[in-house]
Amino acid sequence: MLFIIIFLNIVLRISSHEVLKYIIEEKLPVNTLVSDLSKELNIKSNGFFQIYELSPLNKNLFTIHNQTGHLTIRSILNREQMCLKRQCSCSSCEIILQLFIKIQDKTIYKIIEIKIKDLNDHSPIFDKQSMIHVIHIKENVPLGYRIILPSANDPDEGMNSVQSYRLDGPNSEDFDVDFSTFDIPSLIVRSSLDSQRLSSYSLLLTTSDHGEPPRATSIQLNITVLNINDSIPIFVQSIYNIDIREDTVIGTTILKIEAINDNNEKIFYELLTESPFIIDRLTGQIQLSKTLDYERENSYRLIVKAYENLIPTYASILIRIIDINDNPVSMQIKVEGDIIMKQKQNDKSVLFLQEDTPLGTTIAHVILNDLDSSANGNPYLQLRTTEPPLPLIYKLIYQNNFHNTKLYSLILNQNLNRESKSIYNNIQLISHDSGTPTLHTKLHLILDIIDVNDCIPTIQQNSTVYDINENNPVGYIIDKLIAHDCDLGENAEIEYHLLNETDLLALNSKTGEISLKQSIDFDLLNRQQEKHLTTINFEFYIKVQDHGKPSLSSQTKIILRIHDLNDHSPEFAKNQSYDWTYSQSSLQSGSVLGRVHAYDNDSGLQGLINYSIRSFHPCLTLDITSLGYVYIPYESSILTCSLLSYTFEITASDYDPINSRSTTQLLIVNIQSKSSNNNKILPKLLTLSTQRTKLDINTQGNAAFILDMTTFNNHTYQPIVYLNNTNLLSCWNVTSTGEVSLISNPFASSYILSLNVIDQYTKENSSIKLQIDICNSSILYSCQSYYFSDNRTILIYAVCLALVITSICIIIFSLIICLCCGKNKHKNEILSSTHQHTFLQCSDDYHSEKTEISNDRRKSSSNSTIREDDHDSACIINGHSSSSNSSSSGIVTKNDAWYNQKEPTIQMYSSASTYYYDLKLAELLRKNQNPPCIHLNELPTIPQSSSTDYGFSSLELSASSSTSTIPNHHIEIGIDQSPETQFNMTSFISSRECVV
Repeated sequence: MLFIIIFLNIVLRISSHEVLKYIIEEKLPVNTLVSDLSKELNIKSNGFFQIYELSPLNKNLFTIHNQTGHLTIRSILNREQMCLKRQCSCSSCEIILQLFIKIQDKTIYKIIEIKIKDLNDHSPIFDKQSMIHVIHIKENVPLGYRIILPSANDPDEGMNSVQSYRLDGPNSEDFDVDFSTFDIPSLIVRSSLDSQRLSSYSLLLTTSDHGEPPRATSIQLNITVLNINDSIPIFVQSIYNIDIREDTVIGTTILKIEAINDNNEKIFYELLTESPFIIDRLTGQIQLSKTLDYERENSYRLIVKAYENLIPTYASILIRIIDINDNPVSMQIKVEGDIIMKQKQNDKSVLFLQEDTPLGTTIAHVILNDLDSSANGNPYLQLRTTEPPLPLIYKLIYQNNFHNTKLYSLILNQNLNRESKSIYNNIQLISHDSGTPTLHTKLHLILDIIDVNDCIPTIQQNSTVYDINENNPVGYIIDKLIAHDCDLGENAEIEYHLLNETDLLALNSKTGEISLKQSIDFDLLNRQQEKHLTTINFEFYIKVQDHGKPSLSSQTKIILRIHDLNDHSPEFAKNQSYDWTYSQSSLQSGSVLGRVHAYDNDSGLQGLINYSIRSFHPCLTLDITSLGYVYIPYESSILTCSLLSYTFEITASDYDPINSRSTTQLLIVNIQSKSSNNNKILPKLLTLSTQRTKLDINTQGNAAFILDMTTFNNHTYQPIVYLNNTNLLSCWNVTSTGEVSLISNPFASSYILSLNVIDQYTKENSSIKLQIDICNSSILYSCQSYYFSDNRTILIYAVCLALVITSICIIIFSLIICLCCGKNKHKNEILSSTHQHTFLQCSDDYHSEKTEISNDRRKSSSNSTIREDDHDSACIINGHSSSSNSSSSGIVTKNDAWYNQKEPTIQMYSSASTYYYDLKLAELLRKNQNPPCIHLNELPTIPQSSSTDYGFSSLELSASSSTSTIPNHHIEIGIDQSPETQFNMTSFISSRECVV
């Protein structure tokens, strides 16, 4: 019971969810509308409608409009003819259709059941061959005696078929007609018969249906009543009902009928109905003469006549055929959409399925039909394979038990990838029935996966960087690209395209061959002449695409790395003079005569210049730096000969370690006589190891020093130098090639230049400090040159001097302490009695006496002065600054040797400052534990905010204060302006601070 309930629920659920039922009358005109499916299913968008008839016998009965969904009759439906052709059941004619509705990418499946309603268009008809017009009956038969009557057939269904029989005529009440037993009409005797009273009856037998309108048919029936003494065969049984199997062997006796008589005369038997059975006319044995087929005819109604003489008697035999399981399940495959199915010779069906078919797609429907009865039918499907995995599953979507029809969907449940598995062999669809023994049908299915363009073509290459030397031949083949596409056919046909617009590169779209369209000149590509660049990279993007629809493509980047070759020799500047003239007095050891300049269009080491110089006469020896500065070495002797002209050969070579190129240039140095007025001071060559030197203030505006950067980090290629002291740019100019010059009047007697040397090629850098003391060659012995060959000597002198000064200071300090001890007692008594503060001011006499001393010490720095005659007081010196107005602004004239140097000069200007100190003497209160604060008066605002003050706020001074004549209350003091001091110039006492 539980199984039946579950089964019914499944059937009802499937039917209610997916089945559309319609009832139409038979013999309707063609194109009669059955249903407007788009309206009924509420499909508003454009859909594609299609139907498929599940029964193989039902063809072209209905049609549907693909766009509107109008379901119409295609041919006239005759239910009786369809029943004979087994297109439908005779008891209930139904046509089963499968409906497909495709809306965009979605497919809707429905089942349509159309029931053909029978019309009462046929009248009952008596079988003429078995028609019994005369019936003989003995008068002594008991009441209720039955005699078989002729049967009528009506091909209509239900109430439109034969429903009743009746007898009409005189004395018809003596008989009755029974139609309830096996649907066989029987004449029943209701009154005693008497041949003397009434020997015959002439009645009308009428059969009718209950259709609208009802139809009826009548035949004349003559009943003869025989005398009791008359002999007539009588069947032992007037109605026989037997069941036989449809697989009964021909010749088998299925029944023996028997009729008896009173005189034991021979009785003969005869079958009046045409059937696959025969009867032995003497014994009454009925045998099978033909093969039975339950599916063609499941029952037979036979009329048997028995007679002794000319008087016959009739009996009816109802034979029901028992169905056996002799029909295997019929299986059909209906593919969906654009899927193609082909049949192979080995009875295998091949489904061609695209690999991009979405998961869950119904690829086909399997229709199962079994002609056996429901007991032997009820087919079901099984899906299996001998080569897993199985990419399909099946689902029952409809079943009709009356017709033994089932509909399954084959659904894709695994993603397909032709590149990993292109074919699925030996998929078996097995349909079983429910009979005993079970019959099954196999269908071999092959899934052939159709390639789609789902593989993106990619370029397979070992490297994306191609190294190419310049001066290549035209048409030089760089590489041949190889692209891979895992698709097939047109989907794997590949084209190459160069996305960059260039005149340099060519790409064959078919073969992928990359070649150069022109010869490359690296020097033209390196337009900025960046010497550190030895290679230039060009990026190109290559697109590879297939011929699929839609086409797939990918991009890859390749880099052409162009290498510079040493194909240029150094060349000396054409606009530069190589004939130099100097006075004999200007030629000193370490003097730089000038600079030569050569250039090389190559890059890297092979584009960097290395100079060397060769003398043709030993009287004058010259050397040259890496930047082309020609100088007289310090250790060389100067002009030991009396020649007036010297020739030197300068060689400019590149640094190529393999194939170095060089060029020579003659340099002529002319010596003027001593009486010449051309006695310009030549700059000195300073090595980077030099830490301190002197500079003549008279060289202002000209290059005083040339820094020799040849020895920077043992070797340099392209050194440049920067001045880190940006605040000194107003006084000093340091070019990138190392030329150091004083460009304005100095405001300090000594400077420390912080220099940063960078090799632009190796990127190595180093910081050095150079102290430059300002001297004046107009003053005797002021600029006496001193150069220490060994820095250790300087260190020894400095240590010794420090020890001497320290010893002297200790002795003086001890003497002062001893002198002060005698005065302490008297001073303390005075202070304790008065409790007043005494302020001492430096007198004008004292100031006058010290003015001459201050002028002598003007080049040293001092922030305060202690009065020598009163050790209990202090003179506080207030410092002020003002800009010097005495800086030079004259035009600087340079020698021709370095006029055409082509080197950048870094120049930043700011106003120079000269520092003045206004002498404000304030005597401090001594030996008081709680001294009051002494506030200075506010001073005027300094006009130049850039001035530096080591003490109090500055006073505004006139420009005339820079002269040597100083007012009585002002002393000019020179300050050593080192860079460290310049960055930390902060007043430590302001006008509002307490001075103690």
